[in-house]
Amino acid sequence: MSAVAEYVKEKEPVYSLEEPRFERIYGTEYAMSSPGYRHQIAAGRIFTQLDAQLSVHNCTPIIAPFDVYPLFDKGDKYTLVQPDIFLACDKSKLKENRYNGAPKFIIEILSSNRSHDMVTKLNLYEKAGVNEYWMIDPDEKIISTLEYLDGKYIYHNYSGEDEVSLALIPGCVIDFKKVFAE
Repeated sequence: MSAVAEYVKEKEPVYSLEEPRFERIYGTEYAMSSPGYRHQIAAGRIFTQLDAQLSVHNCTPIIAPFDVYPLFDKGDKYTLVQPDIFLACDKSKLKENRYNGAPKFIIEILSSNRSHDMVTKLNLYEKAGVNEYWMIDPDEKIISTLEYLDGKYIYHNYSGEDEVSLALIPGCVIDFKKVFAE
């Protein structure tokens, strides 16, 4: 091999099969690991149900990975998250590779770093003014919905046997028997 060919080979970038994913909340970066299969199956089944119901409501469900800057409207152009599913209802905030502002509706499917979704992101979404936030536990088959009313979240809990309506969009319902079907 010539000296030039060896030099080029040395300088070739090494690409991993997967680009690392992270979230940045108030200057702290959180590495994101690959979710488990229950997480991915639940996300896909929820997305499918949302997609089938939302075209008439001018909202588009978007599934991770996709960057959301929930505090963008409040001047924070640095904090970013990658919700498992969110609704892009304000198309002016939707860019090619990001959403600039707080979505009206976000779903997080709990996995290994549960406190990140249940505390850190919950507080961020409340501060950003996300109208409706769902946390779904695919292992325990529990759905916790949080609806933003009068400056704070109101909690409701459901089981994997329930049909859960979006408070934001009347008539839009997720059938969790289908989400958690074996």
